Amino acid sequence: MQHYAITLYGTTKAAPFAVVRFDRGVFEEYRAGRWRRTDRYDGILTGDFVDYEPVTADEAEAITKAR
Repeated sequence: MQHYAITLYGTTKAAPFAVVRFDRGVFEEYRAGRWRRTDRYDGILTGDFVDYEPVTADEAEAITKAR
């Protein structure tokens, strides 16, 4: 499983716009206290979306708990 901090609109890895995970061909975004399936970030795989930073599972958990 891979995790990403989405850094749109001047946000940072530590305080990102969103947290996303990719597992088994599916992206999920953490919203409203839970992981929700999304295709919004498919461009990460093709290089069309570049506003992100890879994060570890522990970093992603810390960010989601801080929200």
